[in-house]
Amino acid sequence: MKKLLTAMLAALLLLLCGAGALAEAKITFQMSGEPECMDPTLNDYSSGSYALQSLFRGLYKYAADGSLEPAMAESYEVSEDGCTYTFHLREGLKWSDGTPLTAKDFEYSWKRVLDPEAGSETAYTLYGLIKNGYECFVDRSVAVEDLPIRALDDLTFQVELIAPASYFISLTASTAFMPVQQATVEKSGNDWVTSPETYVCNGPFMVKEMKKDESYTFVKNPNYYMADDVKIDEVQYVFLNAAETVKMAFDNGEIDIATSVNADAMKAYEGTEQLVSSNRIGYRYYEFNCAKEPFNDARVRRALTLALNREILINAIIQDPTRPVLCGWVPYGIKDVLSPETDWRDVVGAAFAEDIEEAKALLAEAGYPNGEGFPTFSIKYTPSTELENVAQAMSQMWKQYLGLNCEVSAVESGVYWADETGTRASGDFEIAYMGYTLDYPEPSAAFFVLENAEGDAKTRWDCPEYLELCKKMRNSIGDEEREEIYKQAEALLAQECPVIPIYNYVATALVSGRVQGFTRNSNGHPNFEYCTIAE
Repeated sequence: MKKLLTAMLAALLLLLCGAGALAEAKITFQMSGEPECMDPTLNDYSSGSYALQSLFRGLYKYAADGSLEPAMAESYEVSEDGCTYTFHLREGLKWSDGTPLTAKDFEYSWKRVLDPEAGSETAYTLYGLIKNGYECFVDRSVAVEDLPIRALDDLTFQVELIAPASYFISLTASTAFMPVQQATVEKSGNDWVTSPETYVCNGPFMVKEMKKDESYTFVKNPNYYMADDVKIDEVQYVFLNAAETVKMAFDNGEIDIATSVNADAMKAYEGTEQLVSSNRIGYRYYEFNCAKEPFNDARVRRALTLALNREILINAIIQDPTRPVLCGWVPYGIKDVLSPETDWRDVVGAAFAEDIEEAKALLAEAGYPNGEGFPTFSIKYTPSTELENVAQAMSQMWKQYLGLNCEVSAVESGVYWADETGTRASGDFEIAYMGYTLDYPEPSAAFFVLENAEGDAKTRWDCPEYLELCKKMRNSIGDEEREEIYKQAEALLAQECPVIPIYNYVATALVSGRVQGFTRNSNGHPNFEYCTIAE
């Protein structure tokens, strides 16, 4: 009996130790909603990138300290004119299903982004740089197969750019430049991303479970090239939108990392190591539907842009003073072209100034003195206490300052973001909330976001002069000329105002003391590859 009891206790201890080890190797990560897209070659959403940065790796990746380091590539060479990059891949690379990953996968994937038939929303990222990319995706005058994107052999990948771009390598770490497996995509079509059974990736983690509107579970990918260095066995992404619920779950230890941090959470954890903030090259803005009267008049759009007190919106409504006011279209965190030791925003200054009197004058000039005759309009947004409060405050400011009547309306996320039939895609709005995190830290990234290349941007803004400036940005020009073009583009935006910038993003999170080494890149995307669990 004694021997049996000893054996039973030993077995129980092993079981408990095993359960403890499993629990300690798991991180529960909260984000506000389910990713809109899980295909890196089609995705143009921050929420999608939050997940994709765990599942895929490009030619380069972000190290623990935020710097760039080789990932699928071992090294690269650049031609004398700075336009041709030749990458040398690591030997023995594999997909999560154990099949070989080669340079041909990168050729297929990058060409897929630029294939107009695929309709990738992130194509502008590539066609802004790659030779003939614009002509392929937009003009359709160059065939996909003729693009200068080529696998020279299984380990050598080459691409030609339109012009030298010092930021190009940083782009190879972004989701649009990550590879997808051709056989899987061709077999399952776009549905390959909907099930763990068909989801093949190449990053530090792979998909184990996908519960719609609830959670995704990722587990360590044994075929990742640095799998031995990954210390986390499982990352569970849970989708919770209500910041109050998120705080309670974090307080109770049910969530290890929370990204929905409201004013109450900031006050509760202010001054502690659990409240972690970092810079993020993105911004919150509101889109006008420039095809609808009276918002087809730039004077009206500029009047509404100037007639807002952003300090009140940030400090009194959102109650997050860490978010900088943004009176321009290039966010903070991007280095100046001519003086890279300084921030572009600091060098150039504000693109416009809040000015109630000018706003009133513009509105009167447009035919609406003191708001007379101006139709009732609305701001639409997805369900969120913060977004509702901000919309209500904006509405009150426009009523107080300009005499305008603005209603606020929440739209279910699935309807709001839906392709073709959604609120923004169909144009069923006057003003719609939006935000964007840039793909790379260079001013052109901000300007290309607002480019209406096909005449069907969400803002319906048609401005040939702006298109011409964006075209010039893609040409081989010197830094001084590039800086001048950027200034011209922002000055034009300040007059046209197709969108209303409000504040610069800051990546804020609550992080449990048990999680060590959690980082976010300049885009705000989480990185679990370097995490460990405190003993």
